[in-house]
Amino acid sequence: MLRWLNERRSLQSVIAAWREVLPGDSDFGDPLSTMGSAPAKVLARQAWSANEGQFGALAEVGLAILQVADWVGEDLRPGGFDGEVAILFTDLVGFSSWALTAGDDDSLKALRAIDAVVTAVVAEHRGEVVKRLGDGTMAVFDDCPRALAAATDAIAAGRDVAADGYRPRLRAGLHFGAPQPIGEDFLGVDVNVAARLCEAAEADEILVSETVVEGLNGETDRLERRSARELDGVPPSLALFSYALDPDKSQLSGSPAVERRARPPGA
Repeated sequence: MLRWLNERRSLQSVIAAWREVLPGDSDFGDPLSTMGSAPAKVLARQAWSANEGQFGALAEVGLAILQVADWVGEDLRPGGFDGEVAILFTDLVGFSSWALTAGDDDSLKALRAIDAVVTAVVAEHRGEVVKRLGDGTMAVFDDCPRALAAATDAIAAGRDVAADGYRPRLRAGLHFGAPQPIGEDFLGVDVNVAARLCEAAEADEILVSETVVEGLNGETDRLERRSARELDGVPPSLALFSYALDPDKSQLSGSPAVERRARPPGA
């Protein structure tokens, strides 16, 4: 009887439709939605692996239960962030090349120290680190001024980290949009845009999109319009701006987005 029920495709369709109206992620069960160590996520990953992603009706019922359990146990959106957020990527310039000669012990020690600094700055500005990407970090904030302040402070503070033979130099990309929360991560075009901006930035530079400028309600004279250029994953119509820090200064006197207001660059 159970085997017969499990193989009924019509019943699977009914359960799938039922999951659409249940709280939580209706696609809960695939690898993207089950990242993390929460019990519901672990059980769902094991079910996915055991069934190779092909679930019968009874397994779908189990996933529906885990879907609700995961929703009850924790907010599916990292840190409770919802809707539009400021997405910040930071990256260490030249770190990989230095690590080749420094070795694992020294490079890991430096990476831990720099990550601790960046994480502390993000928390200070009420953001949350979503994930760490080797020598880079992705964080989200509920508004652009805090995100820009965190980026400038992280770059400045990173220079003070002692690393034998390596001077930490960070770069950053900042974009404001509505990424899709999946499991404990954010995905989507807006995330890709922020990541590409970081990749295109120079050391001690924050490359921001026009959506960030709009979110600052009047920008500082430190932001300069960047000439249009093609970046993979970035809409060609999206205007870009650069905020470059003085490489000879290790400290900044607060948030540039709060301290001074001026007309938007290019206005």
